[in-house]
Amino acid sequence: MLIRIIIFVFLTVSFLFSAEKFWDHQHRYILKKDELANLNIATSASKGLDKIQFFFRWTLFVNDRVTVLVNNQGYPKQFVLYKKRSLDSAQFKLMENGSLEITDQSLLLLVLQEIDASKNEVSFDVFIKDPKKRIMVDFETPQQ
Repeated sequence: MLIRIIIFVFLTVSFLFSAEKFWDHQHRYILKKDELANLNIATSASKGLDKIQFFFRWTLFVNDRVTVLVNNQGYPKQFVLYKKRSLDSAQFKLMENGSLEITDQSLLLLVLQEIDASKNEVSFDVFIKDPKKRIMVDFETPQQ
């Protein structure tokens, strides 16, 4: 029984450390209603000339649900994120790479982290995976 506990603790700790290395860029936004979180993403090949615009804001929360408006490269979308596992995130492709391999794709993951009803604030985590290191990211401060 002691060996199982030690193995479980070892695997848990190793998983936590490996999860941090999986994402190339991470940032946390704490937003009030209709505050705009803006990400400027530039490709490294173009030296900043080709910029990808990604911004989001939340408009409404009810209990454990948040309505989020996202604009990814000029395409607006609306999501309802819940404080439940697998319903708390939305995933976006940042760059088309021309190959079908999922391991080469640049992805952005927007995760609902916390809803603070007393302060009327919602916190989001933004994770970006870029296995080929093709993008540069500038996380701007929220604007109202």
